[in-house]
Amino acid sequence: MKVSMKSGDVSIRVSSSASICPSASPNLRLALVVLSIGVASHFMLFLDSVMDNLLPAAKPFLLTVYKNKEDADIAWEIMVSSRIYGLAFGCFASIFLSRQRGRKFPVVLGSVLDLVGILLTLVTVHVRLGMVAATIGRFINGCGQGIVQTAGSVMLAELPPTQKRGIALATLTVWACLGELAGMVISLEEFLGKPSTWYLAMGVPLIPLVPALFILARAPESLRYFFLENREDESRKALLFYQKGKGIDENGNRKKSDETAKIDDDKSTLTFAKDRFKNGQFIRPLLLALFVQSFVHLDDWLWISYSTHIFGKFGMTMGNAQRASLFMSLPQAFISIGLLACFENFTRRSLLLVPTMFSVVIGMCAIISVNFGRGTRDFRIKKIYEERKKYFSLLADFPIAATLVILAAMDLSAAAISGESAYAIVPELFLPNDKILGTAIVGIVQVCLLWQIFLHVLCITLSSLQQLLKTSLKRGK
Repeated sequence: MKVSMKSGDVSIRVSSSASICPSASPNLRLALVVLSIGVASHFMLFLDSVMDNLLPAAKPFLLTVYKNKEDADIAWEIMVSSRIYGLAFGCFASIFLSRQRGRKFPVVLGSVLDLVGILLTLVTVHVRLGMVAATIGRFINGCGQGIVQTAGSVMLAELPPTQKRGIALATLTVWACLGELAGMVISLEEFLGKPSTWYLAMGVPLIPLVPALFILARAPESLRYFFLENREDESRKALLFYQKGKGIDENGNRKKSDETAKIDDDKSTLTFAKDRFKNGQFIRPLLLALFVQSFVHLDDWLWISYSTHIFGKFGMTMGNAQRASLFMSLPQAFISIGLLACFENFTRRSLLLVPTMFSVVIGMCAIISVNFGRGTRDFRIKKIYEERKKYFSLLADFPIAATLVILAAMDLSAAAISGESAYAIVPELFLPNDKILGTAIVGIVQVCLLWQIFLHVLCITLSSLQQLLKTSLKRGK
């Protein structure tokens, strides 16, 4: 093998021997690895959406473990939220793991943690401290997803040829939408949302995760990571595994136009991070990435996590609310899959800005429908509505819950489009050596922001219930 370096590119001579390359098509091998990373990271959102519908089915079991309904609800909330803590911790841990062990090891380790976490949730009803095991399991699963989500997204930006990187990163949104939809389906009473089988619903991700783990364990390391470490022989093998031969010229050379720089292993991870925070080349893309990734996923996360509760609050029965949540999740799944076919025909900016502005309009419509739609319980709002009825005549024809389902479906569809663009943009904003650190910080901040929103929504809900209780007591007197 011959290696030559010029300004702006790296040329690697690849021998004609194909003995290191399995017989399967490089495109197929690349696709399998890309899909496996998506399964081990964003498909795990299944475990969030499924919990939104499982509480009614799990209530009989919870009441046998805890003395009263309040203790049961608190234990359930702790179990559900433990995955958020794990996700933040996993993103943080990936900074150290990826700097010391590359891309593949953190991805495989995170997938194993996903597997272990899910297995622990399956013993919930079979052991004495089942809820404790499930809480620990969801935390471990969150750690696994955080690690794979960070190292995996960087790996997806490094494996494919340049023209396919955007599509590879966009598949993460597809897996997120499919995970959310699958969670809504599996938790229905017709499937596993029953008192006798509810805990099995949390184990469904094992079905795609096991083959995904097998594929990732056998796949080679990221070829661009080898480039950065000047390990030419390994990079040649990875190149033959992941990319077509036509990407190599007649002399057996594969040019890489990205700027290469040797990783400085002498610096500790904390020292490296401290130095990068002093550099504008890292801070500027970091601020942009934080805004893009966090803003895009705010309201769609709220819909997925609280849709059943919201629909039930505005008049739907629990069964109808669960089906409405399923209907809400369907369009975004189909749109996210269909967008892959024409993803490169649009600019990243247009796919990000237009759906996001549309989502803002939908949010405003949701606020108006809640306040002025038929069935509102606020007497002051009703008075305003009666005074200005002609301006809200359209809303008077639809119940609030039905209106919210339609608006939520439209909002999630817009978020699916902008989300694909956001996932394609963020890793590519950073320099090669900064990708892991930048992507991990974005993931941590996004999780912390969503957790703050969760606490805010919880406080508002408790405050509303307290006010409602006081009003009821006054009327009773």
